[in-house]
Amino acid sequence: MKNKIALVHKEAEEKRAMVEAKRGQEFLKVQEMAAKYRATRTVPKKTIGCF
Repeated sequence: MKNKIALVHKEAEEKRAMVEAKRGQEFLKVQEMAAKYRATRTVPKKTIGCF
């Protein structure tokens, strides 16, 4: 029984780590895009559509 609990806990930790890594990659992507727009001083076309 304890082995099953340990296995489930291990799988949960792995999934949590994968989600955290994906979130970090998305955050870096957003930062890079923001830096690009700041450098070129342009506004993203998608945000203009909502006005």
